[in-house]
Amino acid sequence: MTSKQTIVLVEDDLELNQMISGFLQEEGYLVTSIYNGNDAVGAIVNQNPDLVILDLMLPGIDGIEICRRIRTKYINPIVMLTAKDDDLVEVASLQQGVDNYLNKPIRPHVLLAHVQAALRRSTISVKPTNPVNLVVQDITLDPESLRVTLSDESLDLTTGEFELLAVLMENAGLPVSRDKLYKLTQGIEYDGLDRSIDLRISNLRKKLNDESPPYRYIKTVRGKGYLMSKR
Repeated sequence: MTSKQTIVLVEDDLELNQMISGFLQEEGYLVTSIYNGNDAVGAIVNQNPDLVILDLMLPGIDGIEICRRIRTKYINPIVMLTAKDDDLVEVASLQQGVDNYLNKPIRPHVLLAHVQAALRRSTISVKPTNPVNLVVQDITLDPESLRVTLSDESLDLTTGEFELLAVLMENAGLPVSRDKLYKLTQGIEYDGLDRSIDLRISNLRKKLNDESPPYRYIKTVRGKGYLMSKR
């Protein structure tokens, strides 16, 4: 008998928490509901669930601070929910290791699709059977150790940034569309609204010391997406 996957839901809106929890339980998940930020860190670290659904604005500490505190101890997916449409907040969330950033209100079946995709990605080993380092210019990506170096200096990347960089390096010299990047890194079709790819590209450029055009590494190809330059 297959054990049920576990989810910790951190949402202070009682009605919304119960609605999401009930829906996910009907879909076969074991859900623990938390209603404030102060209780969330301990619950997540102690339970180590398969996935966390985390509201941004909470009583006590907020969702971004929760991510910051747990990310060194918790490696599974985090889906952030927020009613605040703010690029800076979204960037901060992604930098703290959030896997998906979804705006409220969100339809239950859309949330379920993101939950299922995040869980699928987390259960598939990112280490290939015959791991081969990817090398483009002075960037080296080791899929076995999950390490990226720039001129032999190690880079601190989030899981989402690592996956995105890996796809670009595998297709070096070829433009890759946002739709394809989203499908390969998120596991679901691009809805045309999610900005996480563009924000992760911006974060990657910053960590590669390549923030100003003309870009040395990740180039924007108008109408076609992004391209990892071979030189």
